[in-house]
Amino acid sequence: MSAGEEQAIIKQYQPLIRALIPYEQQNRLLEGINKFSKRLPSAVRKVVKEEVVRLTSLTDAPADNSAFAHFPVMKFKHFGIQMRLDKVGAKILKSETSLYQDRYTVGVFESVMNSDFYQNQIKKDQFKKIVDAFNIESQSFTDIDFGDDIAIRPNFTVSSPEFEKGRHCSVSAFSHLGMVVETKRPPNVTTGDTITFTLPEVAGLTKEPTDIAFNLQAVKYNKHLGKYESFFVFPDDIEPEFLTNLRRYVKVTAYRQPLQRDLEIERAMQELERDRILENSPWLPVYLSAHKKSLKPTIALFTKANVEHNKAEKLLSSLQDKPFFDALAKELLKYNEAFVFHGTIKIKNATVKITATHRQLVEMGQLNALLYLLAKNDDFICSHCRLDVVTRTDKQKAFAIHDIASKEFEQLDNISHVLYCKDVSGYIGNLTLSAKCSFKPLSSDLKASGDNWHIDYVMEEDLDRRNETRYVIDKAASIKIGLLSSLEARVADLSASGMRLIVAPNSELQKEIRVSVPDLKIKNEKYKVVHFEPASGVIRLCLAEAGRKTKVSANVDTIVEENTAYFKVRDIARIQRLTHRFIWELAVRHMPSLAVLCVMNRFTFDRLKTVYQSDNSDDLFPFSRTQNIIPLHGFFADKGQAKPKSLILEAMFKESIQQHLVVHCVRKSDNRLVFIRERDFLYSKLRTQIKEQLDEGKIQLSSTDVTAIRCHGAITPLTKKRLAQLSKLDKAMYDKLETMQAGYTHCIFITNMSALHHDLVIDNLIAKRELKEPDSVPA
Repeated sequence: MSAGEEQAIIKQYQPLIRALIPYEQQNRLLEGINKFSKRLPSAVRKVVKEEVVRLTSLTDAPADNSAFAHFPVMKFKHFGIQMRLDKVGAKILKSETSLYQDRYTVGVFESVMNSDFYQNQIKKDQFKKIVDAFNIESQSFTDIDFGDDIAIRPNFTVSSPEFEKGRHCSVSAFSHLGMVVETKRPPNVTTGDTITFTLPEVAGLTKEPTDIAFNLQAVKYNKHLGKYESFFVFPDDIEPEFLTNLRRYVKVTAYRQPLQRDLEIERAMQELERDRILENSPWLPVYLSAHKKSLKPTIALFTKANVEHNKAEKLLSSLQDKPFFDALAKELLKYNEAFVFHGTIKIKNATVKITATHRQLVEMGQLNALLYLLAKNDDFICSHCRLDVVTRTDKQKAFAIHDIASKEFEQLDNISHVLYCKDVSGYIGNLTLSAKCSFKPLSSDLKASGDNWHIDYVMEEDLDRRNETRYVIDKAASIKIGLLSSLEARVADLSASGMRLIVAPNSELQKEIRVSVPDLKIKNEKYKVVHFEPASGVIRLCLAEAGRKTKVSANVDTIVEENTAYFKVRDIARIQRLTHRFIWELAVRHMPSLAVLCVMNRFTFDRLKTVYQSDNSDDLFPFSRTQNIIPLHGFFADKGQAKPKSLILEAMFKESIQQHLVVHCVRKSDNRLVFIRERDFLYSKLRTQIKEQLDEGKIQLSSTDVTAIRCHGAITPLTKKRLAQLSKLDKAMYDKLETMQAGYTHCIFITNMSALHHDLVIDNLIAKRELKEPDSVPA
């Protein structure tokens, strides 16, 4: 075998040679060769063995890398041998010496003196710096589990003749482990003393004042509260039944009362950040309840951000068709994700409204054809949907936190799932065909049935522009439609200058009608029809004559004052406020995509504060989380740079772009990632090459949407509620957290859309290049 052939073998099997070095150091080279290279030809095995032996032989040659060093060279001795290396060379020397079992061998010398090895080490160091710059700590949308450390700060006091002369003392922490009592001065007690405290009558814990013995463990000064805290623990002979009741009491009241100070601060910070993510999220939550063997939509939550980002009414209308929603629910229950196409197409001089998921069209072999036709019309919308289960525990927490009686809100208690929707038409609206396709007859399953679900919605108080109190009532009414004829109706709700009536479906009405409601002392009053739905028979009215408002309003006010208790629970504003808080509480625990909270800072990377991610999220693919550290370099870092830099982040913070698609191809042969620029993926011939690789099964496509939204304000609808408990414990920390809320600037949402983009590429759909692309869009 020639020298050239031997060098080629050594180069080809370099990973194997380095893997065998530890075996040679332990005199187990033959065992290693048999383990790693059973099928290698004998000639190759001989060359590999000789190379391993050569590399592990000792040497005393001095090393000097000054010829290609990037940093100042240092002189020092290594095992008594003179070295002239820069800091990178010294690092290589240290790592290679460790590989060779702390011996200076030929292999160590050649690695230190190898320019290519040196350059690879520099690239590794640079890449590590880039990765570290984009590593962010993560939090979960799930409530923090404090485990055995959970302790509440109860609203009762305790007393003992043996402690502080029988004064009633506040309890700063109470749990199954013991109790912490606050005093202004250090108590006159000794560690180890047994003191019997009287617990008052507490609903759910004690039926009458009860004496409980505690052992004093320690007395400490709390500088935050400015008080002394005496730590007591339960004695060993405490009744097990009392401890069981105490555990249950703490668990039940943990969301109704503040926790111990440090725990309450931690809980408040998580709640404030989750609220901020929901407040600025483009996802629109729609809540579902069980219906026969499927699901039905009942109510949606509108926020400033999701109303701005989505065409909210059109998005909800795409989910209302009953037969389609049954099919969508089955798909969501199976995959937890779906993409819904909704719009109209023209067939034989007729316009047909269709709604379908992308999986339905793929199964029919009509994804490219129908999507091409749908995208031609302005009413087309594509929604990204994700489903999550709402557990019984989630609802109990929401009812407890906002002190809502579940029996008064049966509709809320029946919620079983939450469906998040987001308009992603921007990636679909300009698609065209890159190859011919066949247009098959349109399936009747895709056509709108006309039988729709009614989806209610609630919104933040800032979005609700009503300036009068409305009450839910059920009273008989009549509408005069002729000289001697009238139409029966029911009053559904009432305000000072308007009402909502329900009449028989498909009734005929004029623009102005006269209404009589005997029980409300309204007789032949003239109202203007603001909105009328013939199919459902719902009419919304307002007074036609402004001058009559004073008299009608006085009548309504009189009726309300005479029946205050009756109308209080029927106040629509109160009902909507409690409903809004309840479904908000469910939404913050089930957010569908990874979210990055950003704060004010002069350095771009330091603006990335915290990442929130659900436990079963795959939005990080093709990257993965390490413990509580989330790597975001694959989505934000500029490629091919020696230092950490992100044009995407800079553009998003300057608000020159709001949305960006990050694309990677995972090569299955070696799991190597290949980054694809957004414009190349969407517009260029590279898309055809990617399709060929996908058809052959050589790669896996990963496409991730990155959307940045500027925070709408310093406070969210529930900020005061979140800080209310903390204000009772530590006013200084309350003020600090309240001030911190103004420091948040953006929320960035990272969403995996690989399922859709994979099928679009496979079906020869390519985006039409825009006439002029913005210069600020990163490559």
